[in-house]
Amino acid sequence: MLNEKKLNALKTYLENAVEDGVFPGCNCAVLTRDEKWMVSVGYKQLVPEKEENDLDTIYDLASISKVLVTTTCILKLIEEGTLTLKTRIADILPQFCQKELTIRDCITHSSGLPADINGYKQMKDDKEMLEAVWNMPLEFATGTRVKYSDVNFILLGLVIAKLKGSLDGYARQVMFEPLQMKDTGYNPDPSLISRCCAEEVMESRGGTVRGVVHDGKAFKLGGISGHAGVFSTLEDVSHFVSMLLNDGVYNGQRFFSRRTMELLCKCQTEGLNERRSVGWVLSDPHYALGDYYSDACLYHTGFSGPCILVDFKAGIGVITLANRVHPTRQNNKLLTARDNIHNLALQATDETFCDVM
Repeated sequence: MLNEKKLNALKTYLENAVEDGVFPGCNCAVLTRDEKWMVSVGYKQLVPEKEENDLDTIYDLASISKVLVTTTCILKLIEEGTLTLKTRIADILPQFCQKELTIRDCITHSSGLPADINGYKQMKDDKEMLEAVWNMPLEFATGTRVKYSDVNFILLGLVIAKLKGSLDGYARQVMFEPLQMKDTGYNPDPSLISRCCAEEVMESRGGTVRGVVHDGKAFKLGGISGHAGVFSTLEDVSHFVSMLLNDGVYNGQRFFSRRTMELLCKCQTEGLNERRSVGWVLSDPHYALGDYYSDACLYHTGFSGPCILVDFKAGIGVITLANRVHPTRQNNKLLTARDNIHNLALQATDETFCDVM
C-alpha cells in the first residue's frame, strides 16, 4: 500500500524544485502492481508567458523513445520470429557499411559506433544524414565497452521501418493501441500544441520549440526516429510501466511473454563498463537511481528531462516527465535532483513512520 506521507513529501520536493528552477514543471507518477499515484506541479511553459501544468500535458520524451518504443518494437519482432538479437543490421539494411554489427550490439550500445553524427547540423537534409549513417566508421572494437549512441537507435528504427513499413505505424499497432496509449505518438497534430509543454527557445527553429520534436537529428529526419521523437503523457507512460510491473500483463491481457520479460531483465554486457539490458540501463551505480534501488531495476532518461525507473524487486515504478530545457538547455539541476526524487519515491511503499519530534 502506498504511503501517503512519503508521497506528500515527494510532492513538496517537486514543488520546491519548481521554485528552485530545476524545471518549469513536472508530472510524476509512483506505481505498484495495483496502485498509482500521480501529481502535476509547476508550468508547461514559462516564456513568452506562463501556462499552468496539468496531468493532460504532453511531453517530448526525447531518448525515452529508445526504450519505450524502439526497444519494445524490437522485442515484439523477436517474439514473432522476425529477427533475433544475433541478426545483422546489414542483412536488413544492406546500405550499412558495418556488415557484422548485430541487433544486440546496437541495442546494448556496445557496437563501437560513435555517440553522434558529426556535423549533422550543417547537413542539408535527411538524405545526407542517412548517408552519413550508412558509412559510419567504428570508434572502437565491437563488444569491448559500452558507449551510449544515438546512431545505434537510428539504425534500429530504420530496421523496424524496413521490416514493417514504418516505425510509427508498427508502434501504434503493437504497442500504443494494445496499451491504450491514446496520446502517444510522433509528430503531434497541430491541434494538440496547447497541451504540449514548451521546450528550448531556439532562434534557429523560430523561437520556442513546442509540439515539435526538440532533438535536432530527429527533427531533420522528419520527427520519426528510433532514438527520439515520441510524445506522450504521464497516464500513457504509466500504462507501459504498469504492464512491466505486472509481469508483462496489461488490463488482463498478456503484452510481453514471460520469456520476453526475462530477456528484458537480463544483463547483456557482463564484464563491460556499464550494465545494460536490451535497451535499458540495469541497476548501475553510475546512474541517478537514488540510494534505495535494488539489483533488479530498469532505468532510462531523456535529454529534455524525462526519466523512468522500474524496480522489480521492490515492485515499484517511478515516472518523471519534465521539460528542464525550457527556456534553455543550460540547466543541469535535474541531474542531481533525480537521486532525491527516486529516494523519496522508492520509500513510498514503506510502512507508516512515527513523526519525528
